[in-house]
Formats: sequence, C-alpha cells, structure tokens
Amino acid sequence: MKKIILFTILLVSALSCTKESEYNQTLGLLSNYNKLGYGAGSTQVAVFSNTDWTVEMEPKVSWASIDRFSGYKTGHIVFDYDINYGRSRRVLLVFRAGDKTMTLNMYQEPYLADEDCVMELDASSIDATAEGKIVEIPFETNLIYNLEEMYLTISYPSVEEPEEDWIVLKSVEENKVIIEVLPNTTGVERRANVKLSHTDAGGLNSTEGDTINTNTIAVVQTL
Repeated sequence: MKKIILFTILLVSALSCTKESEYNQTLGLLSNYNKLGYGAGSTQVAVFSNTDWTVEMEPKVSWASIDRFSGYKTGHIVFDYDINYGRSRRVLLVFRAGDKTMTLNMYQEPYLADEDCVMELDASSIDATAEGKIVEIPFETNLIYNLEEMYLTISYPSVEEPEEDWIVLKSVEENKVIIEVLPNTTGVERRANVKLSHTDAGGLNSTEGDTINTNTIAVVQTL
C-alpha cells in the first residue's frame, strides 16, 4: 500500500512539474533502470504515451511477472518479483509504441556474495569408452535457486575444438549433475576439461555478468 501511495505521489508530481507538451509523446519512462532489493516485492512502472503501447519481458523468467502487456496512453504496469536467494539477476522490460522502443532495466540485488557461493563437483576425472555413457557427478551447492541458469564450460587441451561438443549437460540438480559423453567415432582418443559455471547479472550498470565456476574435471575417452 505504501508503494502504491508513493507511486501516485511521484506520478502526480512528475505530471504537474512538467509541461503538458513534454508528455505529448509517443513513449516515455521515468528512468531506464530500477534497482530492487533481494526480497520479494511489487513495484509500479509509469508509462507516458499518447498512443497504444506494448511491453514484454526479455528474457522471460520464472521469478518475475507483469500484470499486462499493452496499454493505451499514459498509465502504468505492475511488476512483481520473487525473493532472490542467489546471485544478482535482471530482466529487461521492453516498451514499444509507434516506431519508438525504450528499455527498462529491472535489476535485483543478490542475497549471496560470490565468496559465499558453493559450487563443487565431487570428481576430478572421468574415463569413458568409445561407446560413450551417462555420468552422474555428486554436486554440492547453495545456489539451489540458480540451478536452471548453470551451464557446462568445456575446453579441449592441446587440440583444435571439434565442430560439435561431445560432452552434453543433461541436468543440474541440487545434489548431482548429469552429463552425457557421446560415442567416439573419430578413431582417436579424445580429451576435454569440463566445469559447471554460473553467470550473474553483474552490477547495476554492467553489460556483462560475473562468472563463477566449479572445480575442473578431466574427461578421457578411448578409441
């Protein structure tokens, strides 16, 4: 209720302190970013327009939602977001009206600092035959709300990278990571180093996030 009252005051103030002609525009926003605390919440986003407009979330995320995807003339949308128990994250609200596009950066602060994050694979090496195999690796992490965002980082020591990776991430769970070593039809032994990685949203104005990694596992596949 306090946020709604505060939003109304700000909106009325903005309108009263600005010439009417300045808001007789195709599309306008109060700012290009919004910094959110790590706790769950809801905030209103003012949209200034003299025509129809649309909005979408990029990328689509499970931790946030908006109450509508279009509007007519000046109004607002409601942005709801869940508590963030992990690292910093963001989603962009992309507004379009006529030939104009504006983006609002919705940035949520982290609960965990990088030095407090745990990501550890309980293995140092994996041996596989030419037929390939599914491998379950015990996994310890406190980033249980970031599992869907984790990905496999693969490097190939002393050889050119293959046209396609021959190690595939199948799933990341709270206590295990499942990978698949694909069949080896090359006629030569092959080696790779793999680790699980996670990239957050970085800082408020970052263009790139910060990446943390697990320990590296050496994979050797015979002929």
